[in-house]
Amino acid sequence: MDPKPHFETLARYNRWANRRLYEVAAQLSDAQFREDRGAFFGSVRGTLNHILVADRVWLERIEGEGPKPSSLDEILHDGFAGLRTAREAEDERILRVLAATPAERFESVLSYRSMAGTPHELPFAQIVTHIFNHQTHHRGQAHTLLSQFGLDAPSIDFVYFLLETK
Repeated sequence: MDPKPHFETLARYNRWANRRLYEVAAQLSDAQFREDRGAFFGSVRGTLNHILVADRVWLERIEGEGPKPSSLDEILHDGFAGLRTAREAEDERILRVLAATPAERFESVLSYRSMAGTPHELPFAQIVTHIFNHQTHHRGQAHTLLSQFGLDAPSIDFVYFLLETK
């Protein structure tokens, strides 16, 4: 099986889920967006910034270029509007990177350095899987935070994406 179409589907799902989550997060006041609720990255602001940071770290490793955040808790965008715009652009970047990736690269190994500078090698397909799994994990945290504010957090399960877009 050629894994490329599968990863392109995950990238489209990723964009869909992020859009749905951000639509609800847009209902937060600025104070709510910033409020530390005891989540791993504190707030909705911290959690959504972390997802963007991690995507940029991995895409820089994959492409060998692009923004390279200095820490996993870096706040790239202080306000919601700028963060939302950056998220939409990053989702499009993920789609472009996967579209430009030759199918055989999914069978290769990616050599990279961790944030601490430690060298690692992992199968490229597993790295791409990690990117999407990581987003799902932290979107779940953001989803919980939105629910804690009394907002109607959206259904963002993969199966709903498949049913809606088939």
